[in-house]
Amino acid sequence: MGEFIRLQLKLKWGFNRNNNKASAIMTAVATLLAVAIALALVWALSYVLKTNVLVTAKRLSVLYITIIMLGLTVSATGMQMKRLYRPSDLLITARFPLSPFKLFVGYLVINYIDLCIYSAVLLLPVMIVFGIAMQCFTFVYFLGVLLGVILMPMIPFGLSIFLAIPMVYVNSLLEKHGIVRLILFILFLVGAFVLYYYLLTILAQFFIHRNWEEGTLEIWSKLLEALDGYYNPAYYLANVIFFERFGLGFGVTFGAGAVLSAGGIALARVVCNKFRADALDGGSSLSARRTGLDEYGDARAIFRYQFKEILRTKTYSYFYLGVAISTPVMVFFCNRLVTMVGEAQIGTGINFGASMIVVAVFMAMICSFTGTVLSVEGKNFYITKLVPVRYRKQLLIKGLLNIAVSAVALAISAIVLGALQFLTAVEMVVLVVTQLILAVGLVFNGINLNLANPNLKPKANGEAEEINITYMLLIGLALAALIGAGSVIFPKILENGALAAYLTSVFVALAYTAVNTLVFWFTADKKYRKIEA
Repeated sequence: MGEFIRLQLKLKWGFNRNNNKASAIMTAVATLLAVAIALALVWALSYVLKTNVLVTAKRLSVLYITIIMLGLTVSATGMQMKRLYRPSDLLITARFPLSPFKLFVGYLVINYIDLCIYSAVLLLPVMIVFGIAMQCFTFVYFLGVLLGVILMPMIPFGLSIFLAIPMVYVNSLLEKHGIVRLILFILFLVGAFVLYYYLLTILAQFFIHRNWEEGTLEIWSKLLEALDGYYNPAYYLANVIFFERFGLGFGVTFGAGAVLSAGGIALARVVCNKFRADALDGGSSLSARRTGLDEYGDARAIFRYQFKEILRTKTYSYFYLGVAISTPVMVFFCNRLVTMVGEAQIGTGINFGASMIVVAVFMAMICSFTGTVLSVEGKNFYITKLVPVRYRKQLLIKGLLNIAVSAVALAISAIVLGALQFLTAVEMVVLVVTQLILAVGLVFNGINLNLANPNLKPKANGEAEEINITYMLLIGLALAALIGAGSVIFPKILENGALAAYLTSVFVALAYTAVNTLVFWFTADKKYRKIEA
């Protein structure tokens, strides 16, 4: 069993020399950037609350510990569902010279080790930055944080075993209802984004105007007071970190974690055996599939197939289609925030430029997935070479689907901005024309990039290759910054600045799209033909 645990951990955390080094570097850079932004928010919020709310460092720390503990619980629940009840390697591990009980225990140990790693990665830097911001960072405090890192996973681990059981049953009921799961994901995404917007807004309000909106101070005071109570597990962990009522904090955290884990393991073993037996029998995984030939033309058939692939593939259905559907809502909130900050720093009259930046960023997010139109085929790529349809036409149809999704999201976003009077009628037309042209350019750029850098290795559930998506996001962000900067600055420094901003935006989009379209048109067939499946 020890060797099984070691191999499983190596598969997840070990470095494979065959991995794409560029992908590893880009992933590391993106992770470090995300961590830097998160820590900056922690420092800023801690500074603002320390300055304006009469609160002790321990009480404020409960807020961050609660958020991290919730995140670990959600992550642990997902791990329990995936490894205990729906392991992708069930048919392989069923043949291992290990009893089902040892496999069950092995997966629990792996989940706990993963959770300990996440605990260290999340809690340690957050509490160090928090301690510096609150001026309470001492050697004793650092020892408390290290002890907190060790204790943190216990309660989330125990809770996750119980939570995973009803969640896996709900997931089974929704297995054939991908649309319902997509809707739930979109609601979650929009809710999380609105909370994130609210946090950024109050921080911006304070640092720009040095005051709070009416009622904000009272809301934060009540929130911190409510979290700092006996019913919150984070309260006891904060006692451990600050060495206040240490015995109570340590005893409750360790005891509750041990009791929850023991009870959960006893219940989970029974449920896990039933799920594994059903899966091996094949009864729970079989579903009726429609067979037969569809009398569609080649273009319509490829378009229809590609759309179905989006719904079947989690990466696409959630982070592509889900983001596209929720884009108008997020554009609205982002536009308000960017406009508020921009007006404070530059002055009024920047609505058009702010809208250009925000919409261009979301168009880049949607179109970035065209960097995987070939990679997502994986081992089935050779079929596309046998289909009696020209390669360039296949790619055009796939790109057209992405353009159609982007166009719908763009149209609704523009209507929202226009209806709420962020933009005039002329500005709305210019924005739509510019962003639609830009979307076409991004789509062809993504296809060209994937033709030059295809990754056809087998992927779980057809998941997308991340490196090309990352490249496309960087290109899209650069274009958004270029077009947005011109749209903000030209009206301020030129006599006919608005017209110059309109023309420059359209020209940049046209030039970018023309180059990528020409490259695609004259090289797509040749590059496609050279790719070995």
